[in-house]
Amino acid sequence: SIIHDDITTQMCSALGHVVSGSIVIVFGTLLATHRNTFASEPLSDYSLFEILLASYFLCYCITFTALEPLRAAIKAVYVCFAEHPLSLSQAFPLIFQRLSRISEASGNSSVV
Repeated sequence: SIIHDDITTQMCSALGHVVSGSIVIVFGTLLATHRNTFASEPLSDYSLFEILLASYFLCYCITFTALEPLRAAIKAVYVCFAEHPLSLSQAFPLIFQRLSRISEASGNSSVV
């Protein structure tokens, strides 16, 4: 089944982790080097950890949400292939051909 072999969700998640991790590394480096510069009392290690953890979670959620339309569009193509293959073959022949080859190779003509 084509839809169960789809790795779009895993790729969106991996990209979210990479982007979030990169932002947290840059942000953490800046905070760690300048935490005593601007504040009247220095930022503790625990506070720094809380800020970085919250920023990682927030960045991951924003990145994953931004990639959701891409994931939904790919799932919509699968549904179109299953429900209306003729319209997909006329509108996007290359996508239709590749999905047809994948479904034939798996020995099954269903998408689900």
